[in-house]
Amino acid sequence: MHADTLGEVDGVELILSGLAFDGPDFARTPLVVDVSGAPGAGSSTMAAALAARFGVVARPVGQDRGDGPDHDRRLDDPADLLIRVIGAQARACDRAAIRAAEVPVVVVAAKADTRPDADRLAANASEDLACPVHPVSALPAAARITSADVDVLRSWAAAGVRVPESAAAFAAAAPDQGSAARLLALLGRAGLVESLAAVSTDPDLDAQALAVRLRQASGLDALVAPIAAASAEIARGRRVRRLSGLRLHAARGFDRVAVERRLAGERVR
Repeated sequence: MHADTLGEVDGVELILSGLAFDGPDFARTPLVVDVSGAPGAGSSTMAAALAARFGVVARPVGQDRGDGPDHDRRLDDPADLLIRVIGAQARACDRAAIRAAEVPVVVVAAKADTRPDADRLAANASEDLACPVHPVSALPAAARITSADVDVLRSWAAAGVRVPESAAAFAAAAPDQGSAARLLALLGRAGLVESLAAVSTDPDLDAQALAVRLRQASGLDALVAPIAAASAEIARGRRVRRLSGLRLHAARGFDRVAVERRLAGERVR
């Protein structure tokens, strides 16, 4: 597990301890998270943010996973968890996806940074769906910021550059249109405003510290608690799938004696 991922987020150790009864190797297996949503909801960006922050295997549902020599075989594993990404309000397709899920579900109201009333909208969706809904700004949370980006931001802050309500107007009027377009795509308007304010108030802020600040403001780490709460159900699901696989092996006659011995051992746990 790489630095600044799951093990270093307060509370995520509960996820691992919830899986620990299946043995230490099993507990170290990354969570496999399916991320689904209606077109335009932000599923791909949310998956990127989850993978970057927590080190999980996060895969947007419906996206081609590839099959080349560099294909990550973990992408083919069964999902442990579903993150359902909704927009400003829950839709019929969201309700259907949540009902149909065979794994624990965490519902996220994405693009919270684009909605001034994101908390209220999430609360309304939570009442509608009868489950918690977490507002998250995935775009700035997933941003890979470089020192060159910070230099540009600092130069804009020193020049008194402001970001208007229209992101397109900013991209057209910014001193460096190429950098403006790139940073808007990387951070979104709200993330760009937050970044300009951050570099203005902290002259020593570097790229890593800015990324941490944006992530803290994004709401992404608030997903730790609901994922941890699902850990026991995730563990049960993994065990059921493993036992089903062993029974299928035994039925097909592959190493039948060894498999039946393993199954007997599983039953006495």
